Amino acid sequence: MKFGFVDEHRHIWPVRVMCAVLGLSVSGYYAWRSQVESPRAAANRVLLDDIRRIHGESSGTYGSPRVHAVLRRRGRRNWSLPDRAADASGGVTRSGGPAATHANNE
Repeated sequence: MKFGFVDEHRHIWPVRVMCAVLGLSVSGYYAWRSQVESPRAAANRVLLDDIRRIHGESSGTYGSPRVHAVLRRRGRRNWSLPDRAADASGGVTRSGGPAATHANNE
């Protein structure tokens, strides 16, 4: 998660500075960056994009039951995102508010 922050802001601040401030190793950041995305992570990314698109098409009114129904109508049968994947990337919650965070999720 912290490496993602470094990657998103590397055009603003030097990678070495951000790693020092966040207590990360520069070599660890570059090793993380060179990793290939796993098939499961790629599937989760596509699913989360679909969920966000459906939620946006409903002007933010569809909660998880309706989103699930739309996904089923569109042919997606077995789907599940790990809670951390949805929370970390701003997943849609039933209340429409920001996604809950886990106390020990850094």
